[in-house]
Amino acid sequence: MSQELIYLLILLCIVISVIALFYIRRHSKLIKDTRDEQKQQIAKAQKRYDEQRDYLIESIHVISRAVGNDEKLTYTEACMRLTALLESLAPQLLQHADFSVIYEVYKRTEHIPIKDDWKKLTRQKQWTYKKEMAKVEAEFAEEVDKAARRLAEYDFNMMLH
Repeated sequence: MSQELIYLLILLCIVISVIALFYIRRHSKLIKDTRDEQKQQIAKAQKRYDEQRDYLIESIHVISRAVGNDEKLTYTEACMRLTALLESLAPQLLQHADFSVIYEVYKRTEHIPIKDDWKKLTRQKQWTYKKEMAKVEAEFAEEVDKAARRLAEYDFNMMLH
């Protein structure tokens, strides 16, 4: 083999190596950029999750503290709101002995229309539902008060998220 051919093959190997090196570096940068973007998206999602979780916890604490202390908040409404919040945050608490009364009141009154549907009812039908709510509230008032006090002090941070 001639020396010129050897030099040409060496040069060809160097060119191929340089091209491969540029390709590898470019591909590595794309992979790194993709990973960085994924980390940012995960961090954003975690932040949104934490904010939503904090909002739910604060809402549960506010409503729990208002039970029995706010004349406008009935036991029925409190149980409806707390059930919705707990279903989003910690549904297992609705089965817990300390808090199951909240779900019990909710289940007994969930058929009662709310918001705009309530406004559409006749006075007679509203009165019938109010009577039904009063009966349920009288039956469970003491237990709901206890559950609400416990829930107002409950440390949701001890739960795994």
